[in-house]
Amino acid sequence: MRLKNWKNLFFCTLLASSGGSLCCIGVDAAESANTDIWHLNNLASTHVTQKPCQKLAEEAINSLCKQSSKSQNLDSQMPLNVVQQTPKTTQSPDSTEEVEDTQNQNDLPQLESQPSDLPTSPSDSKEELLNAPEINQSQRLERLMELLRSQKQPPESNRGDRELGLRLRLRPLEQPALPPIKQPVIKFKPIGYLQARVGYFQTSNIFSSNDSPIEDGLIISGLTLASAYFPLGSKTYLNGSIDGNLIRYINQSQYHYNQVRFNLSIYQQLSQQMYGEISWSNQQLFYANNSDRLDSFKAGDRFLNGNSLQLSLRRRDPLTPKLTLDSFYELNVNFGDPQSRNRIINSFWISLNYFLQKPLQVGINYQVNFSDFTQRDREDQFHRLFGHLNYRISDTSNMNIQAGASLGSSTAENIDFDGWFFSINYNLQLGQF
Repeated sequence: MRLKNWKNLFFCTLLASSGGSLCCIGVDAAESANTDIWHLNNLASTHVTQKPCQKLAEEAINSLCKQSSKSQNLDSQMPLNVVQQTPKTTQSPDSTEEVEDTQNQNDLPQLESQPSDLPTSPSDSKEELLNAPEINQSQRLERLMELLRSQKQPPESNRGDRELGLRLRLRPLEQPALPPIKQPVIKFKPIGYLQARVGYFQTSNIFSSNDSPIEDGLIISGLTLASAYFPLGSKTYLNGSIDGNLIRYINQSQYHYNQVRFNLSIYQQLSQQMYGEISWSNQQLFYANNSDRLDSFKAGDRFLNGNSLQLSLRRRDPLTPKLTLDSFYELNVNFGDPQSRNRIINSFWISLNYFLQKPLQVGINYQVNFSDFTQRDREDQFHRLFGHLNYRISDTSNMNIQAGASLGSSTAENIDFDGWFFSINYNLQLGQF
């Protein structure tokens, strides 16, 4: 009996010492494997806490394995979250305390199990854990690299949102290009114009004398300040003008005089071919030179201040594209100072015009006047037949030439209108305003 007891004691001691050595070897192997992994990935150094294996002789194998498994837990400095795939096991009553201690490790995952070179014991549940299949070193490295990539890369949903945000910032909404604002083109509409003229008139009977006709000529130069036709209605217009003329005789210099005329008229369009006009004008004549006689006129003396009211009708009938017939009638009532010149004049005028070219027009004219003096017993009539040529040199200048003969008589014994005449006139528009 004593020999058996000694044998049993010897085998227990041998078994306990060998089990403790194996557990210590397992801890060192786990530490070295863990350290190799961190050195391969250059992540961090892991500190493993080692505990000495003491009092192994008097404790059971299960207690020794329990203490060795506690010493294998990693410190909380582990930066990785390695997921452990553990097969299902049947826990014995002795393993309940280990499960509770494991859950108290702040749920930190464990490294792979220790190598399976321990003897198996089917009745011990820990043998299945110790004999768990080892994961290959290359698989461990690959798994760690996948875990590192999963930590560095954000979730797909967040990355997609961030990319969407970047696209929105990099591609701001483009505003449509607006067409350039065009400034309205304002066409200049003049309200008036200034016109200059110079003319020459030559006749065989300059004073319309019956006794001794005198041939002489007149040089007429002047300015006209006229307004545009201001509309008063759809077909009604208003126009005004001021004329100033210097009239000089070629031979009879003692009779030079100056003329000033004011005119205001209302123009009414009656149809496309016909218009009517009512106008008022004032004409004043002044002597330009002193008389040789002491009791006679002096320069600047006015010898006529006449007013006239005029009613006129004009019509144009096109006969061919280039040939037109113009007809004109005017009723003129003259009154003023001296009253001896007050009269009523009826004028008829007809003109046949042919447009050779756009700037050139030629025509033949017939004019007849009937004058009835209101302050004395006198009536005049004369007829004038002449041709004309109108040439528009430019938009602002034109020339007019007339030549013809005059026939007429008067109830006054010393008045005779028979003679010929010639005139040339040049008109130039100086500007518009």
